[in-house]
Amino acid sequence: MLSFLDAVAAHPDLELHSLLVLKSGRTLVEHYWTPWQAEDRPLVYSVSKTLTASAIGMAIGEGRLQLDDPVVALLPEADPGDPVVSQITVHHLLSMSTGHDQDTIDAAIEFPEAEWVSRLLAVRPQTPVGSRHVYNNGASFLLGEIIRRVTGEDLVEYLRPRLTGPLGIDLHWDTDRLGRALGWSGAHLRVADLAKIGELLRCDGVWNGVRLLPEGWVARATSRQIPTVDPTREWNLGYGYQCWMSREGFRLDGAFGQFSLVIPERELVIAITSAQSFTQELLDLVWDQLIPELPSEPTPVGHAALPVPNDAEVGSEWAADGPATLGTWPTREEQQNLPELTRLWARRDGAGYRLGFTHGGAAAELTAEPGSWRRQELVLGETRIPVAVAAGSDASGALEVRIAFIETPHTLRLRLDESGSAAQTWTVSPLHTADLTLLRIY
Repeated sequence: MLSFLDAVAAHPDLELHSLLVLKSGRTLVEHYWTPWQAEDRPLVYSVSKTLTASAIGMAIGEGRLQLDDPVVALLPEADPGDPVVSQITVHHLLSMSTGHDQDTIDAAIEFPEAEWVSRLLAVRPQTPVGSRHVYNNGASFLLGEIIRRVTGEDLVEYLRPRLTGPLGIDLHWDTDRLGRALGWSGAHLRVADLAKIGELLRCDGVWNGVRLLPEGWVARATSRQIPTVDPTREWNLGYGYQCWMSREGFRLDGAFGQFSLVIPERELVIAITSAQSFTQELLDLVWDQLIPELPSEPTPVGHAALPVPNDAEVGSEWAADGPATLGTWPTREEQQNLPELTRLWARRDGAGYRLGFTHGGAAAELTAEPGSWRRQELVLGETRIPVAVAAGSDASGALEVRIAFIETPHTLRLRLDESGSAAQTWTVSPLHTADLTLLRIY
């Protein structure tokens, strides 16, 4: 594994947080990058979709619905009366083959949550239903809504006794203001949980001799239901039911590199949490270096640390009254959802640093120790957000601070200059919010 780990460490845009490899159900490799730890439950973004699809599979097994049921028959109060929309079935939602030419979620999320279902169903497909694949978060949300309607339970409640409980997964899922788990995103999972879900699918839905997913469901859900067209290799291999096909096997896939790669022929499951947009480059390393180098016997748990700022011990106090603007650090990452931070300040405190800022009308204060990550809580009003902080001043006297939001993949970098200016950038930008109080399990 050394060349894989060295290649990741040397790559300027790849940031791994955890890696867990199972061989025939047995842990072969386990590795963590500080400040992330084994018990952390980061947001896994679209891996959530596979859980949503699994709920649909179990509901089908219980006779609550069928793959060929029209969506408007399951959600009749939102039926727009459009004959084209009436052709969309549960199968089309699962395979994202609704005929739309772009994601429909934007047609809903700017409106009150109570209107989301009707807003989504009001979007008429631009091409024939079933004719093409377009990545569609709106389709995944509708699957979650179907579970709520046919079972009377939200996704977390429905999955707990049937799937996550038997797997030993304490599932946390972000919700909208109506308390609904977001079917397309929002699940928070440990890397061990990612591996367990992958292992369940590798074993055809059977866990410890007990069938959790209906017979035949896994074979259908994890085979290519529709071709995909994408310029990157890994996303051009086809789509199943809320999961992607791989060079071998299939893949649970969340934004910024949250993966559970399942390779049944090799009896392998590879679970990864990470933070970068260059996931093709990471997957190339997995296929070309990690898999060929896997040991034949289990290895001890490994640990590494993400880089922290060097501390030249220059400067003692920093303050910036105005908002932190976009930083100028070298990065290929697109920046969005930068938080509004004002009244930034920092000062040396013994051998470490004390620093603070205002966000959303609330003042926050953190501490850092040069040369290491320090885990703590970022307190904003009544909200407590688990973070890890590192800081150090450079030879020019500027202070760099890194704040890792450990229940997400995201790290915020701040730079305070002695002249009174402040800058910020994300390692990878949150997809849904600039509100720091939402960068946690809620």
